[in-house]
Amino acid sequence: MKVTVGKIKKRKIILLNFVILLFVVWWLGVFFIMYKHFYERIMFFGVLIIILLIIYSLVLPGIVFANTMWEVDQKYLRYIYFDKNLDKAKYLYSFLFKNKYPRYQINLKLSQIDFVQISYYRYSFYPSKYLVNGSGNKIVFKFNMLDGSQYIIENLVSSDKETFSKGIELMKKNGVCFIDSYHLLDVIRSNKNLDQYIVAIEKEKKHD
Repeated sequence: MKVTVGKIKKRKIILLNFVILLFVVWWLGVFFIMYKHFYERIMFFGVLIIILLIIYSLVLPGIVFANTMWEVDQKYLRYIYFDKNLDKAKYLYSFLFKNKYPRYQINLKLSQIDFVQISYYRYSFYPSKYLVNGSGNKIVFKFNMLDGSQYIIENLVSSDKETFSKGIELMKKNGVCFIDSYHLLDVIRSNKNLDQYIVAIEKEKKHD
């Protein structure tokens, strides 16, 4: 048996590209209505090209690989690890144009995992940290190995909660012990609002 979590899909990528193109067409229409001079249009095209390069090299790959893609069977946990943001772009466009699926860089043998500790931390992302709901919570999985090494994985939780839960259960069946002091796995499995649950935990901590 094998469970794959966070698998990237071409349909999602095509939809994101469609949204980006709508954004570009809208701004082109606005600009051509507002500005008539040739040099102003040239300047606008230059700025637009820079924005598109940033979107397609950093923003789009970041959205597609927002969650860690991982796979588990009876013997191994495998997951994709990106050292740099540009690596995400390389894997994304290899998948789109060469139909080459990203390979897993990290392979953990289940029998060598001592235990997995689950926790969370609150983070703010720029520039939305200055806006309403500009913060969130990251769930952290710390894999402690029998040889003393540790592997810390964020964004292991997928939007597909059912597949995620199946992957966790498969690891448990094959002897992996999870230490989940805040019962975060139960909350994820129940489809409750995780952020609200963590806010309640924080309130209890302050009360104590």
